Amino acid sequence: MPKKNSHRFISFFAITICLYGYLSINIGLPAYPSLTEYFGTSKSFVKMSITILLLGFGFSQFIWGTLSEKFGRRSIIIIATIIAVFGSVLTSFSTSIIFFTIARFIEGFGAGYASVLSRSIIADSSDEERLHKTMSHLVAIVAFAPAISPIIGGEIFHATSWRMIYVVLAVVGGILLLSSVFNLKETHKSADLKLDLKSCFIVVKKAFLHRKFMGYFLPYSILFSGLITFYTISPYIFIEQFDFTENTYSYLLLVIGAFYAFGSFLSRKLVKLIETRNVLKIGYSLAFTSVAFSFLFSFLGLFDFYVVLVTMNIYAVSCGIISPICNTKAIIALDKEENARGNKGITSSLLGGGNMIFSSLLSFSITNILFDDMFKLSFYISGIIIVSFSLYWVLIQRLELETIE
Repeated sequence: MPKKNSHRFISFFAITICLYGYLSINIGLPAYPSLTEYFGTSKSFVKMSITILLLGFGFSQFIWGTLSEKFGRRSIIIIATIIAVFGSVLTSFSTSIIFFTIARFIEGFGAGYASVLSRSIIADSSDEERLHKTMSHLVAIVAFAPAISPIIGGEIFHATSWRMIYVVLAVVGGILLLSSVFNLKETHKSADLKLDLKSCFIVVKKAFLHRKFMGYFLPYSILFSGLITFYTISPYIFIEQFDFTENTYSYLLLVIGAFYAFGSFLSRKLVKLIETRNVLKIGYSLAFTSVAFSFLFSFLGLFDFYVVLVTMNIYAVSCGIISPICNTKAIIALDKEENARGNKGITSSLLGGGNMIFSSLLSFSITNILFDDMFKLSFYISGIIIVSFSLYWVLIQRLELETIE
C-alpha cells in the first residue's frame, strides 16, 4: 500500500505553497515606485508589469490544475516550482523594464500552481465539513501573505537592493522544491493518464454552465480581486500620497491582513450556528458598510491613511467571511455530476485562475488612475461590491427563492 502524508502535513504544505504564491506576487511591491527611475521608464509601464505578472499567475492555474488531474499533484508541483525559481533568478538579473516584465511573467506562470494545487491537495483528502474547516484555516493564515510579503521585501530593499528581493524568493522556492521532492506524497489517487483535453473541456464547460458553481465563483473572484488589486496599488497610495517609506508602509497592510483573517475566523464560527446563506448575507452587509464609510469620508473631504485603513479593514473582514464559503461551495459544486472526471483540480484552477485574471484586468483598468482622493477609492470599492453582490443574488439567492416557491 503506497504511503501517504497525514492530513496535518497536507494542510501545512498547502498553506506553505499558497504563502509562496502570494509571496511571489507581493514581495517586490515596495521597490516598484523606485523602478521607474532605475529603468528610466514610465510609472504606467512599471504598473503594467504587475498586470502581466497576475496574468501569468492566473492563466497558468488552468494549465497546472488540468495537468495535475492527468499526471498527479506532486509531479506538477515540482515542475511548476522549478519554473518559478527560474523566473525569480531571471528577474534578479533584469537590465530593462521589458526584461523585468518577461521574467516576472515566467515567475508568475510557475508560481500559479500554488493557489490551485493548495486547494486541490486539501480537497483530495477532505469531506465537505473538513474542507470548509481547513479552507477557513488556509484563508485565515494566507490572509497575512499579501501583507507580510511587502514587509519582507521592504526590509530587504532597504538593507540591500531590489535585486536581492528576487534572490531571496528563489532561495525560498528552492527550499520548497526540496520539500516537494523528498517529503510530499501523491494525494490524487485517481489521477488518470488517459484523461485527454476533450474530457477536461467537458468539465470546464459543465462548470461554466453550472449555475451554482458560477454563483459562487464569480462573486468570490470579483470581490477578492478587489483586495488583491488594492495591495498592488497600495505603494502608490501610502508611499506617494502619505509619504511612508518603502520598508514601513507595508506594516499597514498587516493590519488589513489581520482583519481579513478575523473575517475568516468569524466565518468558521458562524457556519456552525447559522446557515451559510445567512453568513454570506452578513459578509455582504459588511461590504456595503465599507462603501458607506468610504463615501462618508469622501463627503467630509477626509483622505489620509487612517480613513483608508478603516475602509479597507471593513472590506477585508467581509472578504474573509465570504471567501471560505464560496471556495468550498464552488469546489464541490460539480461533485454530483456524472461523467465529469477531474472535477476538483479543474474547479480549483478555475477559482484561483479566475481570481487572478480578474485581478489583472482590474489592475490594468486602473493603471493610469492616481488615487489621490477618497472619492476615487470609494468608486473603486463600490463598483466591485455591487457587481459581486448582484451576481450572487441573481445566480444563488434567486435560485434558492425559486426552489422554496
